[in-house]
Amino acid sequence: MNKLFRQAAGAWNRLLPAERHQLAGAACFLIALCYGLLLWQPGNKQLGDLIYKEQKQNVRNRAASKGKNDAALQKLNLDGLDIQVTRRELAKVRESLAALEAERARLLARFVPLDDLETLQALKSEIARLAESGDMEVTALEHIYGNRAGNNDQPPTPDLLKKASESSPYKRPLLRLRGRASYRGLMEFLDGLSTLSRVAAPVWSNITVKTGNVRRNDTFGSPNTTKQWLEVEMHLAI
Repeated sequence: MNKLFRQAAGAWNRLLPAERHQLAGAACFLIALCYGLLLWQPGNKQLGDLIYKEQKQNVRNRAASKGKNDAALQKLNLDGLDIQVTRRELAKVRESLAALEAERARLLARFVPLDDLETLQALKSEIARLAESGDMEVTALEHIYGNRAGNNDQPPTPDLLKKASESSPYKRPLLRLRGRASYRGLMEFLDGLSTLSRVAAPVWSNITVKTGNVRRNDTFGSPNTTKQWLEVEMHLAI
């Protein structure tokens, strides 16, 4: 052992200073590398264990949260239905509600805008043509602006229509239609309202049967004949 030590010391002494520094640096590097390897293996294992434990804890937390939600649902009075069945029923109700909202929006879009007097006049002309296309005679078609007498013959304005909407139980302006019609003519008029470009919905009506004598012009019949018709008064929400 002493001989090996003397040989190593002699070899060390024969080295130049630069060579001695290089060997010392290499030795330090090897020592540090070995030390690092010894520490890395257990440290890496501990880190892996911590990551694994954290993942397991996250899974437990999610399971616990779901369990709490299911337990809360179980406490509800579901009339004996299964939770999944109830969820499907709820989804169907939401779909039906969405369909109703879409239909409501579609119907509202078919009403005449209160500031569009040109479209309003066109709708009134459509109503008159619809009545006259059948066995129905229109004697009056006027706006209902409120309870004040004498103001219904005023030309419509956006302000009057807005006030009429606010005072109406239907929150839309009203038209009063008066006319004479046969039963068939009245039915054809009511059926035809759905074909108009804008909404004109009957919300009130008063129909009475009238009978009267009508003079005939032919020479073979009696000079007078009895005729029956319907006197119609109707309110239309527009």
